[in-house]
This record gives sequence, structure tokens and C-alpha cells, in this order.
Amino acid sequence: MSSHFFDGSSAKRYDITPEAWQEGVSFSTERGDLAWRYEDLIRLWDYRPSDHLAFTHRKHQDSRLIIEEPALVAAIGRYAPDLLDRKKEGFRSARIAGILAVGVTVVVAAIYFLVPPVTDTLARIVPWSFEVEEQSKLATLEKIFGKRCTAGRPNEILKDLTDQLLSASGFPHPIRVDVLDNKMNNAFALPGGRIIVMRGMIREAHSPNELSAVLAHEIGHVVNRDLTERSIRNNALGAITALVFGGNTGTLSDTLFQTGLSLSFSRSDEAAADRYSVDLLNQLDLDPSGGAAFFERLSKSGGLGGVLPGYLSTHPESDGRAGYFREHGTGTKQALSPADWLILKQICIKNG
Repeated sequence: MSSHFFDGSSAKRYDITPEAWQEGVSFSTERGDLAWRYEDLIRLWDYRPSDHLAFTHRKHQDSRLIIEEPALVAAIGRYAPDLLDRKKEGFRSARIAGILAVGVTVVVAAIYFLVPPVTDTLARIVPWSFEVEEQSKLATLEKIFGKRCTAGRPNEILKDLTDQLLSASGFPHPIRVDVLDNKMNNAFALPGGRIIVMRGMIREAHSPNELSAVLAHEIGHVVNRDLTERSIRNNALGAITALVFGGNTGTLSDTLFQTGLSLSFSRSDEAAADRYSVDLLNQLDLDPSGGAAFFERLSKSGGLGGVLPGYLSTHPESDGRAGYFREHGTGTKQALSPADWLILKQICIKNG
């Protein structure tokens, strides 16, 4: 009988003469000398014959070390008895796993509190040209969501409303709002100061102040540089994930790790944009009940907001957002006259 070793990178078997010592096992192959500490060994319990010892290494789990000499098996049993007792070995593995879990928890907690303020600070000093260069082409968006609504007078009214909001924001860079002919009740900001509103958002809005609240919210994302911050943050999380999971990206744990943190930080961005929206509406003395009504209707409509718990949603709960608009808004005016509002709602009808 002779002990042997497989390095995991080839099928070659190395016949070896191991030596057991107090801290581990050492042996030599044609490729050099190796010393494996007992704490790094993983016993392969299903190996037959059972009176031999078969191990792999925690950092090199494709490799195999087979110990056949009875005297060497006995020596390892004296130095590391847990490796010969399946129950104790299980406890040892569980203990190591627990230590690793605590370590990962500490790292995640540190990331949760440190990454957002750092990336937010960096985003605010990145030149505006960074976002302009990354600006999405409208033609690409039209292929995905639908054609831009080009009716003349409704677009003039939309521009006047946007300019009114921008004048109160004091933001030094241009922001453009386009409406796409899509039934979704949605709006979103893109790099370079472009805001996209879907036809469904305007059609389903009950008042011009609903639209104003949503536009002010998206302007808040642009002014707060949330898009740049999100890009920096995602890159940082990708790098940190690679470190935490040893560069083995694409695994379920890796995906959940990144997604969980990203969703959490996104909720913070959304809450800040809501605060910005209310402040902007207050400056213009616009009634905030439109924003409250929008989120109340969103809450009643169900969708993901009614299915996912708050911590798995990218947005704060709609009920809470509606309450914020009602509690902190002070304005009393309507953003548009009834006549202009009716015209604006025809924006996706040609020559509306």
C-alpha cells in the first residue's frame, strides 16, 4: 500500500510518502513540496476502503490526498482526532461555517453603511458631461417603448410645465421631458437630464398636479445625480462581491448579495426624490394632494408593491409615500388650467 495524491489539474497520480506532524501533513511530488494543515482538510467520508483516509483541501477542492498506510492513519488520528470522527468533523465544519457567516455579515453591514455616502459624494463631483456622454438615444427608447408623442400644443403645455418646475429647482443643466406612446403608468429619469413619461401615466392621472408631482420626483433623481451614483455604486458592489465570494460571480449567493444591497439603496434614492418633489411643489405653491392621490391609487392597484415585502421593493411603500406628500405639502394651486390639462391629455393623438 502507498499513499497518493491527485493535484486536480490533471489525471496523473502521484505516489507519495507523507509525514504526519502536529499541525498537518507534508509530502512531496514531482511538482514540489506541499504542507496541508489539518484545519484546511476536508474529509471525504464516502471513499472506499473506509480504513483509508481521503481528503481534499478547502482552497483546492479539486485535489485529492489518499492516505493508505495504517501507521500514518493512526498518527493523524492522534494529532487530529476530529478528522476520524464523522460527528466531530461535522461540528468542526459547522463552527468554521459559522465563523465565515459572521465575517460576511460584518462585511455586509460595513458595506451597507459605508458605500452609499461614499458613492453619493463621488457622484456629486463627477462632471455633468459624464451623464451627457451616457445619454440614451431617443430612437432606441422608441423601439422599446413606443414612438414619441409629437402633438404640437400638448407638447408646448408640457414644456411650459417642465420649465416652471425647473425654474424653481435652480438646476444649471437642461432637462428634457418626452412622452412615449406606451400604456404603462410609469415615468423614469435617464442619464443626461432626459425624463421619459409614458402615455399611460398622463392618461390615468386625475389632475395636473399628479403629473407635476411625478415630474418633480424625476427631476429630483437628476438633480441628486442618482444615475451617476447608481453606476458608481453598482461597480463598487461588483468589486466587493468578487472579493467576498472569491471572484466566483454568477452564483445565487452572489446575485442575492448584490441585488439585496442595490434594492435597499434604491429605496433611499426614491425617498430622497420624494422629498425633493414636495419641496419643489411647495416653492411653486402647488397642491401636493396630486402626488398623494397618485401613490394612493398606485397602492390600490396592486402590482409588485402589493406582492413583495417592503425590503424587497425598489421603492418605499406607496401608502407611506402618499402620507408624506399630505403631511409635508403646503401648496394650494393647480399646475395647469382645466383647459390646458384636457389638451395635454391628448398628447399622443396626432395634432392633439
